[in-house]
Amino acid sequence: MPEVWRDPVKITATIEKGPSMFLRRFFLSTAIFLVALAFFAGTAAFLPASARAQAQPDFDSWFTRGAMRVDLYHTGVSDAEVYAIDEIIREPYWAGNPRHLIDDMNLGGHIFRIYDLETNRLIYSMGYCSIFGEWATTDEALAGDAATFHESLIFPFPKNTVQVRIESRDRMNIFRTVYDFIVDPDDYHITTENRHAGFKVKKIMENGPPSSKVDLVIIGDGYKKSELHKLEDDVDRFVKILFSVEPYASRKSDFNVRLIKSISGESGVDDPREEVYRNNIAGLSFNSLELDRYMLSLSNKTVRDIAAKVPYDCVMILANEEKYGGGGIFRLYATGISDNEFDGYIFVHELGHHFAGLADEYFLSQVAYNDMYPRGVEPWEPNITALLDPDALKWGQLVAPGTPIPTPADSTYYDHVGCFEGAGYSAEGLYRSAHDCIMKSKNLDGFCPACTAAIERMIDFYTR
Repeated sequence: MPEVWRDPVKITATIEKGPSMFLRRFFLSTAIFLVALAFFAGTAAFLPASARAQAQPDFDSWFTRGAMRVDLYHTGVSDAEVYAIDEIIREPYWAGNPRHLIDDMNLGGHIFRIYDLETNRLIYSMGYCSIFGEWATTDEALAGDAATFHESLIFPFPKNTVQVRIESRDRMNIFRTVYDFIVDPDDYHITTENRHAGFKVKKIMENGPPSSKVDLVIIGDGYKKSELHKLEDDVDRFVKILFSVEPYASRKSDFNVRLIKSISGESGVDDPREEVYRNNIAGLSFNSLELDRYMLSLSNKTVRDIAAKVPYDCVMILANEEKYGGGGIFRLYATGISDNEFDGYIFVHELGHHFAGLADEYFLSQVAYNDMYPRGVEPWEPNITALLDPDALKWGQLVAPGTPIPTPADSTYYDHVGCFEGAGYSAEGLYRSAHDCIMKSKNLDGFCPACTAAIERMIDFYTR
């Protein structure tokens, strides 16, 4: 195995005939893996984030031009996971904020941390979510059927050898170390291949350098070469919709928007329940995680290769489709459709998941998950709460004195900021800040105060 991805602990899982033998081998390997990593990492890996807090590192001391992208295979079941490295790539752009190298927002189901190997100093971190994290709550994962998903870690290109540590939240929302590896930036196995070089880029909005702006890239999926004019028109329309909604409208000058005119062999995207499979470049498909309206891509490598043509902080993949559907995963990507009466709403709603880590505030629709939010555990998402401590409400500073907590769901309080029961796919036990919100209902009437504050905070993270 190349030195560039030397693992402190190596695991081999053998797939033999019959699911029981595979699962026994899988769990045994995972147990050995986690115990060994706990010994390797020491107790510091299990300290709360506040105990590991430090001043922001100086970018020029630790990093140089471009980005390092580590492509990973993420495999497991509901209560066990392992990683394996696919490829490490040097990309031409890193669009992040060099003044915010340590992510202290405590968002996401996972976080990765970059340590300078020689000094053991934390020089970068970023919280994120994954398809694996959602899939782990499905019936299939709970039944013990393992699956593998592809994902990427992207960070500024380091000057020196670094240790990369991935942590995942347990059911109590505590981060636990699950994978460690070492990367030498001078290793010749790191590829610099320029993929999809023929796709052209169009600047939709340019307000300043990537280091001080939120950089949104939009990738078309299911648009043939003859339909690129439609893609441009669709994107222009959705960008206008996005920046007509607060707080995006007031913060428009903090964004850059670029379109990559990616070309598919066929129009549209996959729709498995209708036995429709398209030759679409970004791999979008309805019926993700067995939910018909959920539209995701399992072609992460292709999506990242296309997006690497430009600096980006967030990715929207736009499907050339009429059918209602979409998806959004924090710091992975958001997806939307082009030709539906709710297409503008979907674009804004799903970007809320991807960009700001917002939770769904609805509680009546069917979802793919089981026990997504365990009772008695405060969700990490900024716009919902389990209300375990009413005196420490996440958005308490927005609540007017005298407003009852929990807040009655009657017309008296429809215009109040409060704590309304029903959120996060549950009618009881989870609460939202307002009667209605873009994260709850199919309209563009506005984000609730908690969501607005979370979006503003994320914009500041990338720009201030």
